[in-house]
Amino acid sequence: MLKYLSGILIIQTATVAMTLAAMKSDDQELWLAVLLLAFIIGLVTAFWFSSIANHAKKDALANAKDEFNREREKLRVNAERQKTRLIRKSHEEIRKETNRAHARSSFKLGAGFIGIVAAGSLMIFTQFLTLGLLTLAVGGGALGGYLMRVRQEIISRNKMNLPVNAAKKPVIEVPRVKGDSS
Repeated sequence: MLKYLSGILIIQTATVAMTLAAMKSDDQELWLAVLLLAFIIGLVTAFWFSSIANHAKKDALANAKDEFNREREKLRVNAERQKTRLIRKSHEEIRKETNRAHARSSFKLGAGFIGIVAAGSLMIFTQFLTLGLLTLAVGGGALGGYLMRVRQEIISRNKMNLPVNAAKKPVIEVPRVKGDSS
């Protein structure tokens, strides 16, 4: 509001001064000139006020856009953080479930192996030597196969955890010979 005060005071002062000057004269042309001059001053002042209002509107619009962009960026960053937390939490739950399943599987395997060893040992002690040795051999083979599979899973998991751009080193490094051009 205070931006328009100086313009309003200038218009009123000029109009009062022209009216006082025109009152001292009875000339119709002078009154016509004073009215035309007051109209022109009013028109120029209207354009001036319009320009001030347009600049104020543009400034307010720019401030609103900046505020909107900051708010949008803040929302995007918060959404990204929540997404990251959710992914991390789901990975943690999957890992826990996988560990539980492996623990149950290992317990069952251990119980089965102990059962086979116990049955084989019992057969050996009860004079079923061949059948007992066969049972122990089958149990050992099953345990060996299971351990081999666990080792392969660990190796494949380690390969999947490598970064994508990890440089691969050759298995055998061959030094370059001076005469080798390639």
